Amino acid sequence: MPFTSKQIIESSLFKKTIKQLFQSNDYEIVERPASFSIRLKEENPKMVKRIILLPPHGFTTDKINLLGPHPEALNAKIRILGKIKPQNKGFVPLHKEIEFVFSLIREVPTEKDSSYSDYSKFSKEYYNSQLKSWRSWFYVVKENGWGNFHNLINLSNDWIVLLLEKKLTDRKKININKFLKQVSTAKAEELENILKQIEKNGDKVFKDSSLVKKLLAFNPKILVPILIQMLNFQETGKHEPCTFFAFLLKVIKKDKKLVLREVNKSLKSKIAPYYYLEDLKNKINK
Repeated sequence: MPFTSKQIIESSLFKKTIKQLFQSNDYEIVERPASFSIRLKEENPKMVKRIILLPPHGFTTDKINLLGPHPEALNAKIRILGKIKPQNKGFVPLHKEIEFVFSLIREVPTEKDSSYSDYSKFSKEYYNSQLKSWRSWFYVVKENGWGNFHNLINLSNDWIVLLLEKKLTDRKKININKFLKQVSTAKAEELENILKQIEKNGDKVFKDSSLVKKLLAFNPKILVPILIQMLNFQETGKHEPCTFFAFLLKVIKKDKKLVLREVNKSLKSKIAPYYYLEDLKNKINK
């Protein structure tokens, strides 16, 4: 019978690994659909170090056939520490049991309703895959855009621990005060509270249909520029920028012309990550 995530996370080896990487600093465990990410609660704005825990046959995106975008990364690399079992004092070696699926170029076709890319739909001109073994570092994102979309898939029946080092691109400062001043104090507080919920919970906010409805009820002329600026939010493993992007996709269904106008303005002023803006523009123009 496979070990549970609780057994792995509470094992002495896993706790030792966390302590070696984070010392005595506060950390949090972020649960994703098929993986776990362990990060410092206060991360360096230029370079982040995280532990990725893959369950048997787990993967790092929302679905096994999807590649996640990483425009926040200037470059990123992974080291496979090995398989982990609660009773063991050390990691167990593995050989070619991690599949690394990655984009060959920076911009690739994405899903209509998200910023993810389904590599099962496209030819090898966009994607490739490699089988990886333990110990050696390997890049998952390079500065030329290689690996900008990727997924790491556990092919084994065991839990596997990875180390991530990611150098971040520079982000614009988020300043939404001028937009908040255009609504009543009560509405501004309500909007700020919703944004804080997204910052805290990432894409899990979509489970709260009431919150989604409340956010989309705001005037698009106020909401769209705010959501565009929020694309600069530092990703913490909860897919926060992708969540703000997904809300923009929902607004497109209501007012496509407005979103396109704001996206074009933002591309000229460079107030948000180019990748998200260009992807929005491409989706609108399809």
